[in-house]
Amino acid sequence: MPASLRHLWKAAAALAALLAAAPSPAASAAPADKPVAGQQVRFPQGAWSALPQTGPDGQVRQCVLVALRQRTNANGKVDTRFALNISRGSGLVFTMMDDGLPTEQVLDDQAEIVIDGRSFPAVGFSVGTAFALHPGDADGALTALGKAKQVTLRSDGAGIDSGAVAINLPQDALGWLTQCGKTFDIAIDKPTDPNAPDMPTPRPRSPKIAVMQATPAGPPGIEDKQKIEGWDASELRNRDGAIMVCFIRRHYVIPGDGPPRRFGTFLMASRLKGFSMMVKDSKLDLPDGTTIEATLKVGGEPFPALSAQVLGHDEIGLFPQHGNALVAALEKRSVFELRASKVEDKYEFSVHGGVIGWLRACARRNGISIEPAGQ
Repeated sequence: MPASLRHLWKAAAALAALLAAAPSPAASAAPADKPVAGQQVRFPQGAWSALPQTGPDGQVRQCVLVALRQRTNANGKVDTRFALNISRGSGLVFTMMDDGLPTEQVLDDQAEIVIDGRSFPAVGFSVGTAFALHPGDADGALTALGKAKQVTLRSDGAGIDSGAVAINLPQDALGWLTQCGKTFDIAIDKPTDPNAPDMPTPRPRSPKIAVMQATPAGPPGIEDKQKIEGWDASELRNRDGAIMVCFIRRHYVIPGDGPPRRFGTFLMASRLKGFSMMVKDSKLDLPDGTTIEATLKVGGEPFPALSAQVLGHDEIGLFPQHGNALVAALEKRSVFELRASKVEDKYEFSVHGGVIGWLRACARRNGISIEPAGQ
């Protein structure tokens, strides 16, 4: 996993290990009990277990409240470990863990938590066999839990809809969780780990049709940007307002004695071509539309099954025969190297795991295939 993503998902990984562990003997909590680092307690109503979990430094990294519940999948009801977690890596998160959840990296900024019919836009992300959602309105979600009977966790980007989960959450258990966060000074609305990247801003689900105007910057939707680990992400639409391309990019500038040299890395999933990449270099001046020879390495390993084309005089497009294979390679090894004929320079860029996670989620929720059309 790329280093930049480790910190964001560190808390979720630790939570997954905790949830997977067999239940151990624990004390029953009394209403006045204060959370104690490393001490597990239980709440008989609803069969909740709670733990202020410590990290390698001995400091509490997260407050976990977990119980076995049932969620819905395509085959009916399945048991899942349902958890409420306040962590330094992601603030307040709602988490499920079972073998039926996706294990690929997903970062869905249009996920949703529904508490007794009230919707909270959320960011959803996966780690191992756990899937976590962080609500944009953490205070509101925590307050709504006080009288909640049912919670639904939904991420179209991950293909998850838990259905209504009966949580049976007693007030003393919720009070323990809130007190735990305050006792160990863990915020609920944002990551407080200094090494964790910022969480994307949760958004409501994009409308399927939204007619917008093109701008000098590009197609409709290009100026509506979501920040993903320093990259700009957009859903591009056609003239009829339908989402056609999931588009995420990052720009770089190298100053010099003359005009600055500008670079760009672009990843796309489109209805017409599946997954593709583009590298932009202001130094280039190539004939538009021509096919060129290019070699691509990902993490030092050749990826030969692709074609390359000049898309603009300073742009080189890369089109893999197998989009999912290239996405998986970038997800695993993160750094890619490009060499192209008639270009003297070698290009090397890194792709953060959250970037691949966002692209995958955007494509799935909009019904866009990663593979080229026709495959």
